[in-house]
Amino acid sequence: MLVLSSIILALIFPNKVVPDQIVTFQKHAEILHVSTDLPKIGNWWRVPKGVDEMTIFVKANNTETVLFWLIPTGTQTWGQRELIGYDKDGSDGWTLTWKFGNRVLHDHIHVQALGDQTLSNSSINITTSFP
Repeated sequence: MLVLSSIILALIFPNKVVPDQIVTFQKHAEILHVSTDLPKIGNWWRVPKGVDEMTIFVKANNTETVLFWLIPTGTQTWGQRELIGYDKDGSDGWTLTWKFGNRVLHDHIHVQALGDQTLSNSSINITTSFP
């Protein structure tokens, strides 16, 4: 809008100098999609028997770093979260390959996209498949 105003003023007053105006827009970090390389049944990503690692894929815009947290299911469990990894280079996509070993999982993976003074959050559910 400011640029348009400057153009209009320049057309109306062609012999007057119109100062350049700097317009900046802050782009907010935004998570568009979170997925894994595991099968999904309903709202839960399932860890098949014998699998001991997974890759988490995040599609995000205006992001500088992505944090990956493991949070137990239940209420008021944010304080029990565990940082399982991060990605600071989105040139190849935002991903984390997490080697969790033989842990039994019934948790949330919380993803945070950090931008320039902004933050976006998303989470997925993960559970170990039982025979």
